[in-house]
Amino acid sequence: MEQTVTIKGTKSGIILVLDPGPSFDCILKSIAEKFGEAASFLGKNNMGLLVRGRSLSDSEINEVVRAIEENSELTISCIIDEESDLERVFSSRISGNEDRTPDISEAALGSLADLQDSALIYKGNLRSGQDISSEKSIIVLGDVKPGANVTSFGSIFILGELRGNAFAGASGDKNSIIMALELDPIQIRIAETIAISPDAEKGTKIKIKRKKLLKDSDNGPEVAYIENGHIVKTHYGSSFLRQFYKI
Repeated sequence: MEQTVTIKGTKSGIILVLDPGPSFDCILKSIAEKFGEAASFLGKNNMGLLVRGRSLSDSEINEVVRAIEENSELTISCIIDEESDLERVFSSRISGNEDRTPDISEAALGSLADLQDSALIYKGNLRSGQDISSEKSIIVLGDVKPGANVTSFGSIFILGELRGNAFAGASGDKNSIIMALELDPIQIRIAETIAISPDAEKGTKIKIKRKKLLKDSDNGPEVAYIENGHIVKTHYGSSFLRQFYKI
């Protein structure tokens, strides 16, 4: 008989394999029991979490995380969705392996968890009235809604939609960038340069830059950066990385 829940531990993360058949309540009970039994072995650590075997809603993911944290000494610092742009952006784009279809692995899971040393990772959507700020770069695993604010001394990476406000390079770093899977902010700022949505009525607009040499998909991530004193928006991909970082 197949196990309802299987835990695969890596150096910096947990891969949770779930049987697609049983009810979610049954799965949740099994998760609580499994992590309770393995608590002493797993110890007190910050871990990334990858769920395989069945699709879970945001609320179900939250319940899974709660069950893990209440029955062990683990803190789940980030959620990795195997089917989302998260692995493509961080495993494929940044590693420079854009010519292959990446498969999330223990190495990728570990590298994301290790980002905690150099970046603040926020898990979930930011809604109106919610603000986060950090002297580190910021990674948001969710959407930034209108009325929400993200401020970083470094760069900002949003694995979702940016429709609120984002301020990168708050310490004056003009080389900071703002990346989102969909970049349509109310206002963005990089160092001392400010721009607003191209659809806004008043103020300096974000300039949209599209060149033939940018071969990445029109539906791919977008990035805002400073070019010739203006904030420019274009596709975030291998072509942008080669141009901007000279790699």
